[in-house]
Amino acid sequence: MLIKKTYVLLSFLSMSLLAFCFCKPMLDTDEEREKLIVKNTRNTLTYLHYKPATVDDKFSENVFNKYLEYIDPSKRFLLQSDYDLFKKDFHNLDDYYKTENLNFYNASVDTIYKRIAEAEKYSMEALSKPFDYNQKENFNIDYKTSKYAKDKNEAKDLWRKYLKYNVMLEIISMQDDVKGEKKDTLNNSTSLKDAKDPLADKDKKKITKDTPFAEVEKIAREEVKDLISDYFRRIKQTKRENYFSIYMNSHTEQYDPHTTYFSPTSKEDFEFEMSGQMEGIGAKIQDKKGYATIAELIVGGPAWKSGKLEVGDQIIKVAQGKDGEAKNIAVMILTDAIPLIKGKKGTEVVLTIKKKDGSQQQISLIREVIEAEEVFARSSVITDDKGDKYGMIYLPEFYTPMGKEGGRYPSEDIKKEIEILKKENIKGLIFDVRNNGGGSLEEVVKISGLFIKEGPIVQVRRSDGMLKIHEDKDNSIAYDGPLVVMVNELSASASEIFAAAMQDYGRAVVVGSPQTFGKGTVQTILPLDRQTGSDEYGAVKLTIQKFYRVNGGSTQLKGVQSDISLVDQFTYEDISEASRPEALNWDQIKPLVIAKWPTTFDLTKVKANSKARLENNTHLKLMNESFKFIKSMEEVKEIPLNLEDYKTYRKTREDKIKKFETLDKYKNNFKFTMNQNDLTTTKTDTVLKAKRNNWFKGMQKDFYLNEAVNVLRDLK
Repeated sequence: MLIKKTYVLLSFLSMSLLAFCFCKPMLDTDEEREKLIVKNTRNTLTYLHYKPATVDDKFSENVFNKYLEYIDPSKRFLLQSDYDLFKKDFHNLDDYYKTENLNFYNASVDTIYKRIAEAEKYSMEALSKPFDYNQKENFNIDYKTSKYAKDKNEAKDLWRKYLKYNVMLEIISMQDDVKGEKKDTLNNSTSLKDAKDPLADKDKKKITKDTPFAEVEKIAREEVKDLISDYFRRIKQTKRENYFSIYMNSHTEQYDPHTTYFSPTSKEDFEFEMSGQMEGIGAKIQDKKGYATIAELIVGGPAWKSGKLEVGDQIIKVAQGKDGEAKNIAVMILTDAIPLIKGKKGTEVVLTIKKKDGSQQQISLIREVIEAEEVFARSSVITDDKGDKYGMIYLPEFYTPMGKEGGRYPSEDIKKEIEILKKENIKGLIFDVRNNGGGSLEEVVKISGLFIKEGPIVQVRRSDGMLKIHEDKDNSIAYDGPLVVMVNELSASASEIFAAAMQDYGRAVVVGSPQTFGKGTVQTILPLDRQTGSDEYGAVKLTIQKFYRVNGGSTQLKGVQSDISLVDQFTYEDISEASRPEALNWDQIKPLVIAKWPTTFDLTKVKANSKARLENNTHLKLMNESFKFIKSMEEVKEIPLNLEDYKTYRKTREDKIKKFETLDKYKNNFKFTMNQNDLTTTKTDTVLKAKRNNWFKGMQKDFYLNEAVNVLRDLK
């Protein structure tokens, strides 16, 4: 299972706290610039990190292992001889870090570029002729235990096996289409195909049941050849700055998992992720065979309002205004092209578009502030089979405008959602922070205050022991009815603060994974060019504080323990903070005296009722069994590359999966409807309407939500 990395920011550090600065020298080369970044990053972390790492031989070992894991995770590019050569610096990287020596980094980048070129050659040779599907051989999919190729011949053979595996998957996929059978949903992540690619070719060659196998194989091989060619085209365009970011983060992550170097581009991406806002034309752009291609239009944005752009259109030239020079971006890599397309609100951009029919046209757009609606809080009315109504608020993250004017705040959005839901006469509220990786400390304090009269929410401590108590000082309450907080193991940081506060006050019942993620630290972002505050050299997100519950306990490593604990897919995955060796330790401080919520329910009885409902629940038992099965599939080290053997292996697996097919048919008995604001908006915004309906479909199949409503009923 692929887990998206979660970025969490809890507070911002005042520049006045900085007792040192860095002068901005004149730099003649990229290497001089990189050396300055190393120096400024090291100094920043040495003086300001909550617990600076000891930069010694152990540090060097960890950096070495992490860096090689990042640049070649599948061990398909580097040779054993490369590794042996690099290993000579196994205990030198700490010294290089202290002296800004980039010899190891330069050598590694030169080597990886060289090996990529060789791998491309091996791949084209392998795909130039049919594979032998009768040969008895296996493909190793366990990269954690796999070894580097001992020489070029072995590397060539590894690529042959990898490509043969992908061609085999394509053959079986086409044959499934002919038979009208359901495709294998458990293909290994080594597949080249992205099932969610919005620009995937829809008009690829089809086969029939009478198509000779040789022709089927040829079509499959051509498909894989197109995919791998495009893969190598993109990977060869990887800039030196991208590898440098990898190299830097191999160092920063030794301080703790949430300390990160941001290149100027990645900092901008992070700010968009945190704020949900960006200035531009309102289109998601994807690299499609070397062309900047429209993958999605954001409703309400300039591109959408123009009515002249559609998914699949290629942007081939960009001009800044009608009098600006039209720059050809068809030959540019996407990271260079996008900044030309984006721009400040109110400015004009003229795009030369190649339509899907081959025609060209110029389109003039005025850039605007674009909002990513999926980032922001949203709500739904849940109606049960008795006609009783409950409210549901989903908060994807604790977003913040990041200093931008006119940005949105979740505390304000949630307050509005609560007022709308209260008009529906709801009998209880579910606040869903599942998969919410955190965000603004200020906002989580304000949001917590919407549900209690007043009082401390969280304690924040600096490395010198200085403690600050963040509290809700507003005695007004937005909602005082029954409350359930839904969490899972990906609920982190600010999500944990909220869940812990509601739990410590006795304000809500926490329902979900046995525990949350376990991130109890606070980060800030500091520019590396301290003198001007510009992003020229990038920035560092670093851990500066730890936070503690009002009961004195830390959420670090241990997370928040759910009141109603439900087994889920994360129960069997090592994804929490505790799984990271670099994570800071757990500790606790003095608890605070608080005025608890005047609870009207008996938590012991609520737990007993839930246990009685779930103890013999066949659906939950089957879900648990499926999670165990998926985990067991991770133990598979090799798969057969003989076609018939693979089909047998696949059928055996599918036979085991069949017993879990009933899980897909599960539906709760609730009706989900939009709030009044959304109903008005979606009359004209058909994309938002579709997104809301998809959300409702997901909730309809959500067993955990079903139990959350049951718990809510018990809180009356």
